Amino acid sequence: MTSSLIRKIFLPLFVVCIGLLAGACNDEDDIDIFVGRTWKVSNLFGASNRPVLNEEQAKTIAKEGAFYIKFENRNEFKGCTLDKNFSGTWSVDLKKRTISLRFRDTGNPSDALSKMVIKAIQQAVSYEGDYNYLKLKEAEAPYILFRPY
Repeated sequence: MTSSLIRKIFLPLFVVCIGLLAGACNDEDDIDIFVGRTWKVSNLFGASNRPVLNEEQAKTIAKEGAFYIKFENRNEFKGCTLDKNFSGTWSVDLKKRTISLRFRDTGNPSDALSKMVIKAIQQAVSYEGDYNYLKLKEAEAPYILFRPY
């Protein structure tokens, strides 16, 4: 075979195969950011994409052992606000990057910050992220930002 034949046939075929392999990994990577992972609330953002938490709320969010969500292998999740546990089931559409979180129990938190976090999680309809961050987005601009925990 001549080198020009290799360039004309095999190089384009190689590029197409690499593209297909890269695209095939995306869905698998997306599910891996959920399954068995625990995420800590980092901040909440409003419609203007600006953080909505004041300094005191940010310190409260940062407390160890609070404000996290864990996505279990069997499409179940559990988590904790300031002092209340919550749980439910989850599913994602990897192609549309949508998420559905159905709560069984919200723990009925009494503090305003915990209620704000629960509401943001309940209203999430789409997601964005990788192994370093996770955004659960509402239908409008607001979203809740998580970091690995």
